[in-house]
Amino acid sequence: MSGAPAPRRWTWRELDCAGRAGGVAAADVEAWVALFNASFGKQKDRATWAWKYTANPHGPAVARVACAADGRVVGAYAYVPRRFRLDGRPLLLMQASDAMTAPDHRGQGIFTGLDDIVCEAVGAAGVPWSFAYSGRRSFSGFLRNGWEHIGDVPLWRLVYRSRRALRRMGRLGPALALGAPLLDVLLGWRRRAALALPAGGLDRGERRLVRLERFDERAAELFEAAAPRRGLVGVRDPAWLDWRYIDTPTRRHECFAVERDGALDGWLVTEWVDGHGYLVDHLARDAATRRFLLLAFAVLGERRGAQEATALLPSHHPSVADLPALGFRARPGGRAFRDVFPFIVRRCRDDAAPAARQLEAWHLADGDRDAEHMSP
Repeated sequence: MSGAPAPRRWTWRELDCAGRAGGVAAADVEAWVALFNASFGKQKDRATWAWKYTANPHGPAVARVACAADGRVVGAYAYVPRRFRLDGRPLLLMQASDAMTAPDHRGQGIFTGLDDIVCEAVGAAGVPWSFAYSGRRSFSGFLRNGWEHIGDVPLWRLVYRSRRALRRMGRLGPALALGAPLLDVLLGWRRRAALALPAGGLDRGERRLVRLERFDERAAELFEAAAPRRGLVGVRDPAWLDWRYIDTPTRRHECFAVERDGALDGWLVTEWVDGHGYLVDHLARDAATRRFLLLAFAVLGERRGAQEATALLPSHHPSVADLPALGFRARPGGRAFRDVFPFIVRRCRDDAAPAARQLEAWHLADGDRDAEHMSP
């Protein structure tokens, strides 16, 4: 036997997300939507495709579809561009997004083949690395195809209703669960007291939390002032923030600002769905404002009657030091895709600098995932 690879039983074509002459065939978009919904159990429409692949102010996606012999779209894959700073210097990276294969065509190398094709294309364009929070089903395929698992990001949980957690604590659990209502009240009082919040507002001295309808140039100034100077940090300019958190098809996020004397000292992005709250993103000018934002997030959940709130943050994130005092708990080394989420990278150019291979170099938030919203 020669050992030559088996010929592909599928072909591929580009989805021109940049809007060049010819554009994208409507049938390809409809096929993408149908495949996306079937693969991920969603109910999306063309607005999601257009938002993610064409409207991103950091650039159009680099996308490919795989086609069976009869022309049917049986796979799709994309890299979504994201501007970063590496030690303060501009750097364009790519985020792997929406790897999917029709069930009757799995095992034919479509996922790995498209991944190679897209990675080679962006590498030729000068992009050194791609990155992703991996999903459960694609994790092993990523690792077999040149991706590196550089670490796990823990999920921090704040449980507002402690009865279930107490009930699980061994033989004494049922007895401890009887005291859950009192414990919940005491913990809530502690959070409110820490903020010194009045019943109707989210004010603390000169700091005031207000709803934010759009991001403006004050957000750009805050990013320049407060973003980490070392490592890799995704650029959060007003255009990207509006696209990522406000102009989404589902509008699930809520944005808040911390204002002091008209200046923007911080912003907070949250999501609240079915009794679950998500700390999607936040940025603060100083440590005191950061603590105020985290306290405000915890109190917002309590006021809304949430059962649980979560924050997906790497262990070296500065906010992590403040989470335990608010009642958040993490299980580093816990169950993958429940307690910790794998972060992976792939080199797209041989001359790519090695900094991206260290999780400690990445400054990440839950909103740095490729999903439109955090909730299912």
